[in-house]
Amino acid sequence: SSTPAFPTSKKILEAKHTVFNYTPCDNDYEYNFANFLDKAEDVKAFAKLPEQFGFCVQYTDSVANIRNYFPDFVAVTDDGNWIIETKGREDIEVKLKDNAAINWCNKANELTDGNWSYIKVPMKEFEGLHPDSFEELVAVIQPPTLFD
Repeated sequence: SSTPAFPTSKKILEAKHTVFNYTPCDNDYEYNFANFLDKAEDVKAFAKLPEQFGFCVQYTDSVANIRNYFPDFVAVTDDGNWIIETKGREDIEVKLKDNAAINWCNKANELTDGNWSYIKVPMKEFEGLHPDSFEELVAVIQPPTLFD
């Protein structure tokens, strides 16, 4: 691989359904969610997206500044490709980031043969659900829709 190694002091998950040996997680919720993705039979592959990878979605914040939003995960399932945000708490910027991610997926679908979708997974709902599959997760936690 030509991907340079990057040191981390974060909690790591040794995962089988990712291109990397380890998945560095920012907190226990991300660790548990990565473990779920690794074990869900309908998830073909996933990756935690550290900022070092450079994948971001631009959005306009609440005071009209251009910002970069770095989603938490990307996953490939039987139903397509997903940008996934795990969320412990929400602030004023979250809906703006959701909107930008939905628009990114819509544009990616227009320009490619891919099937991209976005989902935000609130920690409280995930922890109460204990899903066995990604399909089950999506059925209970509906992906956000665009807002004006």
